[in-house]
Amino acid sequence: MPKVWAAVLLVVSLLPQPAWAITLEQVPNPRRQYGGWVSDTANVLSSSTENELNRLITQLEHRTSAEMAVVTVPNTQGYATPKDFTTQLFNYWGIGKAGQNNGVLFLISVGDRRVEIETGRGLVAILPDSRVQQIIDQQILPRFRNGDFDGGTLAGVRQLTSVLQGQPVANVPAAASGVTTSTIATSSGAVAQGIDSSLVEGILLLLGIIILGVGWQRSRLPVYLKAERGTRRAIPLTRRTQEAATLSSLLEAAALSSLQSNPIRLFLYSGSLCLGLFLMSASGNWLVLTLPLLAAVVTDGTLCQKQGIPFQPVVCQSCGRPMRPIQAQVLDTCLSPGDRLAKSRGRASYYGWFCPSCQGAAVVVRENAFYRHLYCPRCQALTLDSPHRFSGKPPIPLAA
Repeated sequence: MPKVWAAVLLVVSLLPQPAWAITLEQVPNPRRQYGGWVSDTANVLSSSTENELNRLITQLEHRTSAEMAVVTVPNTQGYATPKDFTTQLFNYWGIGKAGQNNGVLFLISVGDRRVEIETGRGLVAILPDSRVQQIIDQQILPRFRNGDFDGGTLAGVRQLTSVLQGQPVANVPAAASGVTTSTIATSSGAVAQGIDSSLVEGILLLLGIIILGVGWQRSRLPVYLKAERGTRRAIPLTRRTQEAATLSSLLEAAALSSLQSNPIRLFLYSGSLCLGLFLMSASGNWLVLTLPLLAAVVTDGTLCQKQGIPFQPVVCQSCGRPMRPIQAQVLDTCLSPGDRLAKSRGRASYYGWFCPSCQGAAVVVRENAFYRHLYCPRCQALTLDSPHRFSGKPPIPLAA
């Protein structure tokens, strides 16, 4: 158990955690990733907005050689101020041409509700702090206040690129510029929605890893089967023998009490669903939801085709050593006539296990759900045509 939780915590620590503090190294550099200028870590910009921003900034670089990066982050926790984070990221990436120091970093911290614009020393004459604040107050914040991150970011970048190309700062009506601080004030809840979505993604990721970890741990529990020489009895995996009258039958039922295949399947599919929902939320593409579920179906189906007890190791109850699966061709010799008849009619699937130490075999049967109640009380095989329990009338067996 400690090893499982240690592995879970290690995996969680290595994966990106959008709902918590972010470091400089965790912010993707768009120039290295895809040759662009936008890194939307907080996931508040649409793809069309990112394309337009990349076009505007690329045009700016071709005309003036100045560089501009647009970054959104969930928060700047762990740093003194959002301004400190922006300055460190600006220097860490080295925005601007070498020797010219003509870079601009436009940063939006959703959790801190702040907009920061960092400029290189080579652009101070063109973009002094007063002009930058004017652009923030008149072009960016009015739109952010209405929850329009796309519109506010586009308006701010358009104005910044225009000024850097020698055009004057555009004025907006006074009614739209009533904000005089770089704090993002929004009444629509868009900021909270962005934070909530990141929190949900983190919870889904953590929950999926925990569920799969617990399922993996339970899959390591062995199933004990009693190996007998010349056995002709098939042990049901899903049917509980309530009529067990002998001590050996009771012990046999107890031996199967550790069988956890169905709960393990529940862990497998539940954990895969959580991971699929996380990937869908993070990528915005619902098709990725099917990938973890498809992997779970393939894993489950592959193991079930090979052996009747998937996931778990099978151990001999007598000697405690691992048992080996019996080939399907050899298994027929270990079945009773009634079980062979049930198998030929598709009533159930039979699986055999052989103990090399005891030189004995154990046969288990996984019933078809439709025929699960058609066991014959005489031969204990799935050979009845009707679930009628006989009281004065004999049961109706299948014709041989």
